[in-house]
Amino acid sequence: MLSSQLREKLATKQLMYVRNFAKGLDVSWQNFFQSTDKNEVENYCRQAGIDFEWYDSNGLVTRQIRPALAVHPKTNEPVFFNQIQLHHISYLDTEVQESLLSIFGETKLPRNVYFGDGTPITENEIAEINEVYQRSQTSFPWQKGDIIMLDNMLAAHGRNPYTGQRKIVVAMGEMTNGKDINTP
Repeated sequence: MLSSQLREKLATKQLMYVRNFAKGLDVSWQNFFQSTDKNEVENYCRQAGIDFEWYDSNGLVTRQIRPALAVHPKTNEPVFFNQIQLHHISYLDTEVQESLLSIFGETKLPRNVYFGDGTPITENEIAEINEVYQRSQTSFPWQKGDIIMLDNMLAAHGRNPYTGQRKIVVAMGEMTNGKDINTP
């Protein structure tokens, strides 16, 4: 379990996801928003509560504050439910981190995440999150015919690499968006 200090900080400050859509790196803003019309993108961002800023004639940076914690809709448990591992630079290999920082600096990274007030998430805080993941993980040898079914809000899944043939089938039920998920 996360320390009470970090849980409180995550609950009160939330998380700010920052995306810099630069040509030729990661997904383009046109592909991400499925539009080439800047006005359409701006309208979407306004409706979704996403701050945006155009730069260098066709670059776009977005900032969106989202909850770091949620309340599970069925169990009412507070859960660590967010995209920190997808966005925080510390989850990239060291060589990739160093390369991106040398090219873009921290403020123009393609993706990063901060606390909602813009302050950095420290390496110690990331280490605490990782430690909880490590202590909580379950691993088992896969066998032919094995199936994994889980509640995506209660379990991080499939993090270890798998080799060999497999069939992936995904079924989604009771989709939610940020407005549907309660925060503590």
